[in-house]
Order: sequence, then structure tokens, then C-alpha cells
Amino acid sequence: MIIYGRNSYRVRSAQLAEIGINEQIPGIVQFELRQNYAHIYWIPLFPLGSQWCIRKTDNKLYEVNDSLLPALNALPRPKNGWIAFTGLILIAAALLWFS
Repeated sequence: MIIYGRNSYRVRSAQLAEIGINEQIPGIVQFELRQNYAHIYWIPLFPLGSQWCIRKTDNKLYEVNDSLLPALNALPRPKNGWIAFTGLILIAAALLWFS
């Protein structure tokens, strides 16, 4: 049985004050930029995209309201990390090792 799917990891987090909201909003802990990736056997193969999410006090992720996206997209974004390409790196290393 082949185990495959998609998952995500946190690339960047931002507090309310970083995007210009100075008052506390109950239930919101932080905003997170999540990198989505495809995996086989939980080894990331390649990135599928990124999205901003809200982490609330129940430790679950929720979608961001469209009115907040311009403020979040104005924050500096890190480049795609090598973590999302781990599977492809392992395949290339195995091909080099066995050739």
C-alpha cells in the first residue's frame, strides 16, 4: 500500500501587531504562512503552494478573511525552503550514489 497525500508546515508566523491590528481579538493566537506540499510515505516531494491561515486558541487552523490578505501579503515572505523538496533531493542522491 502506497501512502500519499498532501500536508503543510509553517514557514512564517505573524502577530496581530505586525499587520497593524493593535487591539486584541479574542481567540486568535497568530497568523501563519503555511507551505503546502505533496508527500509519499510522509516524505515531502514538491511544493503545491502557500497560504495564510489563522491559528486560534483551540490550536486549529482557519482560513484568513479576504480583507486581511493585502496586509499579510505585504509582509516579507521567505523563499521556498529545501524541506518541500526533500523527496526529490533523496531521489537525486540515490541516483548519484548507485550510478
